[in-house]
Amino acid sequence: MDEWSEVEIEHASVSDGLDARPEQLHAAFEISGDHLTEVRDRHTMMLVTAGELPETHIGEIAPERRLAWIVEELNGRHHSDGLSIPLHGADASLINISQSEIAGHSILRLRIGSTFERLLPLPEGVDSVEARLEGGILDLRW
Repeated sequence: MDEWSEVEIEHASVSDGLDARPEQLHAAFEISGDHLTEVRDRHTMMLVTAGELPETHIGEIAPERRLAWIVEELNGRHHSDGLSIPLHGADASLINISQSEIAGHSILRLRIGSTFERLLPLPEGVDSVEARLEGGILDLRW
């Protein structure tokens, strides 16, 4: 009879989800929740129309979504290295942009006159921003 040598079986660790952080579980749920996209979009649209910032807690968990909402609200375009916002008709002397850090996140404040203000959370690792206003388009690059 032939001798058999035992082959060790490596057992892949199976996660029951208890070792994952809430942010990871939330992101996984959002990715798999395609059926919620329309509801989320309509909810966001109604909040933006009412002047509210949609899903404040999600904005804190995923600042890039908050930035995308604001850019969309302003009919702007998101680029890999910045964004563009149309400001046709705005007086250039009334446009003010400042940068700060709030709760560990780098934030841009866009003010137009005394009545319009938006806080734009910047992506991780962005330290400096260049702004250019040309032809009524505000171009922000980082």
